Amino acid sequence: MTASQVRMSGCPDCGGRVTEDPKRGEFACTACGTIVQERLLDHGPEWTAHDANEYETKARVGPPITETLHDRGLSTVIDWRNKDAHGNALSARKRRQMHRLRTWNIRSQTSDSQKQYRKQGLAEIDRMAAALGLPTDVRETASVTFRRAHDHGIVTGRSIESVAAASLHIGAAMAGLFRTLDEIETVARVNRTRIARAKRAINAEFDLPIEPGRPVAYLDRFGSQLELDADALRMSRRILETAPDEYLGSGASPVAIAAAALYLADDLTGGRSVSQRAVSETCGVCIATIQTHHPRLRDGYRLAHSS
Repeated sequence: MTASQVRMSGCPDCGGRVTEDPKRGEFACTACGTIVQERLLDHGPEWTAHDANEYETKARVGPPITETLHDRGLSTVIDWRNKDAHGNALSARKRRQMHRLRTWNIRSQTSDSQKQYRKQGLAEIDRMAAALGLPTDVRETASVTFRRAHDHGIVTGRSIESVAAASLHIGAAMAGLFRTLDEIETVARVNRTRIARAKRAINAEFDLPIEPGRPVAYLDRFGSQLELDADALRMSRRILETAPDEYLGSGASPVAIAAAALYLADDLTGGRSVSQRAVSETCGVCIATIQTHHPRLRDGYRLAHSS
């Protein structure tokens, strides 16, 4: 199994999240500590480079295998520069020959519709992840999810864009970098309804170990967008800490609770720098929802600090 597949499968004992420890060469569960896989091979080079020139000199192979490419980066790549190994320009006859070889090389990589579908879907994931600023490991996980959905026929009857967007949403959640469907919709080429349907189909098929996002996971990102100071962010965390667990897990949207906590924190710290409308537009929740959660969080915070 690849590293992405081990992470997606989860812990066999408790179903918790699995992370890699490269120093020990093993995959372990963060919840119960079970060693899922050990004695991993080090696929890195046996040499060490201290600068770019030394790296260029010692490197003997191409880029590593990646799930973000339809061929995992293993196909042949013909350089677009019409020069030989010594840097000399090719003759006109050789240039025409290399042009034909490049054309057939590209065609051979996507020789059937299934490969073309996968290539387009993975390119869509890479585009959306770049627009949202998501890291490489999220793209890898999303690509593995898309590949599995494609292999199991989940993509049948659905658009490439909806399955790719749903895979990216799942990949971000598995990495703890939660993104709302509204944020995914802003960079996707389909609406959130189709993304949500594709996500439900993927979850139903694979039963992925994805926990719903906690409100605290959204505080830093939305607080930064609202330009709240450090005192307000610390206050928002204290507000959520005093909120009852049964209220946070009552089925209410974690984004809505986070939005109400940020607005209340700004009010309690005396900032008053953001309005309900600004919080509503930034977090993607309506003002009425913020007004619903605001008094509950305020009363819980006052009750916790009055005793």
